[in-house]
Amino acid sequence: MIGEACLNVLAKDTFGTSPDIILKNFEAAEKLFSDSECAKMQNSNSKSMPSVGKAVPDSITFSYCLAGPHERALLLKKFAASASDEEVLELANQVSLYTGCSHHWNQIAVTKKLIEEGTKLWSLISQNNSRVHWESVIYEIEEYFMKIASCETRTLSQQDFELLRRVSGCQDFLMQENFERLWCWLYPVALTLLRDSVKALWNSVSPRWIEGFITKEEAETSLRSPSGHQEPGTFVLRFPTSRSWPHPDAGCLVVTYMGNDYNPHHKLLSFDYICRSSSRPLGELLLTEPGLSRLGRAFRSPLSS
Repeated sequence: MIGEACLNVLAKDTFGTSPDIILKNFEAAEKLFSDSECAKMQNSNSKSMPSVGKAVPDSITFSYCLAGPHERALLLKKFAASASDEEVLELANQVSLYTGCSHHWNQIAVTKKLIEEGTKLWSLISQNNSRVHWESVIYEIEEYFMKIASCETRTLSQQDFELLRRVSGCQDFLMQENFERLWCWLYPVALTLLRDSVKALWNSVSPRWIEGFITKEEAETSLRSPSGHQEPGTFVLRFPTSRSWPHPDAGCLVVTYMGNDYNPHHKLLSFDYICRSSSRPLGELLLTEPGLSRLGRAFRSPLSS
């Protein structure tokens, strides 16, 4: 395992160095950062991946595979500060080879771009200040998000902004530490929305496939009503707030649905599943899944006054 001394040799990046930051059953995974199911979640061609650049030391590859989420983020940020694009892709390939699946490939591959775009946005909104008022920067964050996601028709709502504030952990003022938490969640979501199949759901008004950014609790509440639970098979879509870069599921969609036991359940849409929808609309594909029969409406908590 790479030691602290080796980590300190790698150059610092301007985005920060202290991150706190098929369908598959998602309930247990909400509580545990685990790769034990990765082979089932991804159709992997990792064993045939060609080398794309300069070899990456095995110590870095093994350290990434054995580390927890905090350590992985720290390692990637420091590695990407001095590595070329080809070396970052080579690390993604080597991790895929070592683990036997490509579950981490996407999040490793986007490291340099995530840091670059995050650094630009923080510089833009902070203007060299250590903290900025939340209300004064949310629309700049939205504009940047929409640009990356290529979303021209749908803007974020006040409820979306409120969830982003909760993700960041800030109150009235946003500091760089808060911004990094927000960006490590929001950037993978923007990349997911670049996929035509997901963008079509995001932009759909009738029916409203994705109501907005909602929590797990709000999704579960949506499947209940004052007069009783929704019918089994009713579901809503959400982006999991517990998944931020470099977690391999960051930016993925989750289906929260009412089971036959009249309890809410959660299933993750893998990137492979989303890509399979290229020949059929993703919404149509979802409705063919066992246990899913009708789209529900997402309940969103009212904003506090």
